[in-house]
Amino acid sequence: MENRAFTVIELLIMVGVMSAILLIALPMHAMRAKRPDRAQAKAQLYAIKDAEESHKLQYGSYTDDIKRLSNWRPVLGKYQFRIRTADYTQFVAQAEGDLNNDKVYDDDIWAIDQTGAVKKVK
Repeated sequence: MENRAFTVIELLIMVGVMSAILLIALPMHAMRAKRPDRAQAKAQLYAIKDAEESHKLQYGSYTDDIKRLSNWRPVLGKYQFRIRTADYTQFVAQAEGDLNNDKVYDDDIWAIDQTGAVKKVK
């Protein structure tokens, strides 16, 4: 008599292999899902830099009040933007991300300065 069913051992091996594949694939997918948000945040930082340059040309110094940037409007997303420091010669703007939706904007932090250098802070 010929049996055409799976044994319990074969089923357990299959479940183990599928679990291993999921453990590898899910974190990789989560990292890829954050890329568009980061790209949007970096684009916003470049827009803030341009607005700061316009403000400096008009008023003679950079501003630390993000609401005074006339050429920049925030885009709703997973990042909040602020100007950390500003004076006559330099500024640092920051994008703080809430990528895990816990309402705490400290998951991913990027900064830009007057030179246009974008750096990962956290």
